Order: sequence, then structure tokens, then C-alpha cells
Amino acid sequence: MQNSKAYYGGTLLENEDLKESNIKHKIELEYYTIKNYISKKAKDEKATYGIEIVKKEYKNNSVNTESSAKQYISNNAEKIIEIIETLKRHKVTPIGLNDVLEDLLKTNEVV
Repeated sequence: MQNSKAYYGGTLLENEDLKESNIKHKIELEYYTIKNYISKKAKDEKATYGIEIVKKEYKNNSVNTESSAKQYISNNAEKIIEIIETLKRHKVTPIGLNDVLEDLLKTNEVV
């Protein structure tokens, strides 16, 4: 079994987003789809999909990177895109991925 990762999109945490934390430096969030191939045979190619969020924090001439991934969420690629759109719209960071994903799936907010 192998997997692949594809960049879906990104967003910046703006001053308004960081107001309560007193952070003054730039923070970028990147969202990726992960495709896990179940079968090695091309004719039997079945896949499950997951999500990864990467946070890049630009501070004092360096970049601190943090990431979190959740694999095997669904075998429906469209569902993963809907979830990523929700995560991106709400600017979910790596630390919040598991909790937010659990809530989304539990409430069936994303079908």
C-alpha cells in the first residue's frame, strides 16, 4: 500500500485572527489531501482519503513548521474536499484537526 499527498490550498492567519494571542508574526496554513491506495494492482485501485494541515510560523528570520494528518477518513474524495473547505474556511490549525474533524463527522455537517 502506498499513498500520495496533494496540495489543496492555503490561508493566512491575519492580525484579527491572532488578536487574542498577541502574535505579531505571519502564520500560514496549508491543507493537503492524502490518498491511500489499498491495492497495488491498477485494475483494483481503490483508495481511502485523509487530510493533512501544515502550519508555517515565520518568526525572527526562521520558519517553524507544525503539522497534523488524519488518514483513512473516507473512501469518497468529494467528502474530503468538503471537509477541507470547512477546515480552511474556519482556519483550523494542526492542533485542532482531530477535534474539529471528529465534530464534523459526528454531526454529519459534511456528508
